[in-house]
Amino acid sequence: MDAVRGLALLGMFSVHVYGAFAADGSPTPAWVFAGGRSAAVFAVTAGVGLAFTTGGRRPVTDRGAYAAVTARALLIGFTGLLLGHAANAADLDVDVILAFYALLFLLALPLLRLRPRTLAGLALLFAVAGPVVLHALHGVLPAPPFDGDPTLADLVTHPVGVLSDLLVHGDYPVLAWLAYLCAGLAVGRLDLTSKRVARRLLAGGVAVAAGAWLVATLLLREFGGLWHLWRAEFSDTPWREARNEVLWDTPDGSTWWSLLSRAPHSTSPFDLLQTLGSAAALLGAALLLTRFAPARRALVPLSAAGSMPLTLYVAHVLVLATGTLDDSPDLLYGALVTGALLFAVCWRRMVGRGPLEIPVAAGAKHARRVAECPRGATTGGSPQPGKPQNS
Repeated sequence: MDAVRGLALLGMFSVHVYGAFAADGSPTPAWVFAGGRSAAVFAVTAGVGLAFTTGGRRPVTDRGAYAAVTARALLIGFTGLLLGHAANAADLDVDVILAFYALLFLLALPLLRLRPRTLAGLALLFAVAGPVVLHALHGVLPAPPFDGDPTLADLVTHPVGVLSDLLVHGDYPVLAWLAYLCAGLAVGRLDLTSKRVARRLLAGGVAVAAGAWLVATLLLREFGGLWHLWRAEFSDTPWREARNEVLWDTPDGSTWWSLLSRAPHSTSPFDLLQTLGSAAALLGAALLLTRFAPARRALVPLSAAGSMPLTLYVAHVLVLATGTLDDSPDLLYGALVTGALLFAVCWRRMVGRGPLEIPVAAGAKHARRVAECPRGATTGGSPQPGKPQNS
C-alpha cells in the first residue's frame, strides 16, 4: 500500500509541474498517464488505510474508532485549509485536496460496519449516479463566493460556501468521490495476503478501466458525443483545432453532455469508473509484485514516500508556491522526486512516521483514549473528589 501511495504522489507531482497541455495544444504525458489517476489512487488508498485503522477484516466500530477517525479528519482538514492560504497567495494551479479528504473521512463513518460486497456496490453506485446528482445540484446549490482553494478564513466567513464547494462545486466533489473511498474500504476489508484477491483486483480493475474507456470513446467518436460536447462546452475553439481539448480538457459541467467526458477530473461516470479501475489494478499488481523480496527491496524508496503522504504532499505544494524552477519543469520535477524519496528514506530510518503524520496520529490516539474513557473517570488515573477509589 505504501509503494502504491508513493507512486501516486510522484504522479501528482508530475501533473502539478507539467500541467495538462503542452505549447502545441497536445496533452502532456503527465496528464495522459497520471491526470486524475494519481488523485484516484490517493483516495482509494486512503480508504484502504481507513479500513486498516478500524480493524481490517474484522471492523472495530466502537466509540474509540469513530473518535479517532473524526480527529484524523479534522486535523487533515485543518492542514488543508491552512495550505489553501499558501496556494491562493502564490496563485498556484494546484487544487489542494486535503479538505475534501477530511469530509470524505467524516462521511465514511456510517460505512465502517459494512461488508466488502456492500461497499463495492456503493462504490459503483456513487461512480455512476454521483455525477448525475452533482449535475442536478449544480443549479440548486449556490457556487462558493470565493475563488481558489477553500481556506480557514473562508470557513469562518462563508461556511455554507465551503460546504457547497467540498460537496458539489469543487475539483474533488465528495458526493461522487465517495466512490473511491468506498472502494478502498472494500479492499481494506479483504484478505490482502491472498494471491487470489490480488489477481481479482488486477483483472477486475483492468476490465473496469478498459471497459469505461472504450465505451466513452465509442460514444464520443462514433455516436456524435464529441461534437455535442464541443458545442456545449468548447465552442470558443474552432472545431478542427478542438479535438485534443474536448478529449482531454475538464469540462465545466454546465450541460448534460459533460457526463460523456472521459477527461481527467471531469467527474463523469466514465472518468470515475476508469480511474477507479486503474487504482484497483495498480493495487492488485503491487500486491502480487511485492510478494517477491527483490521487488520489495527495489520499492523501498517509494514505500518510504508512501508512508508519509501528508508530509510530502504539503511539502511539494509549498515548494511550488515559492516559484522556484518554474521555467525548468524537468529540473523542478527531478528535484521534487529526488528530494521526496531521499527525505522519506532517511526520515523513516531515523524517526519512522512522517513529521506531519506524527501529530495527526497523536491526535487520533488521544481522541480514541478520551472516547473510551469511562464517564466520570479521568485520563490521569487520579480519583475524582468524592469518588471512592477502587481497591
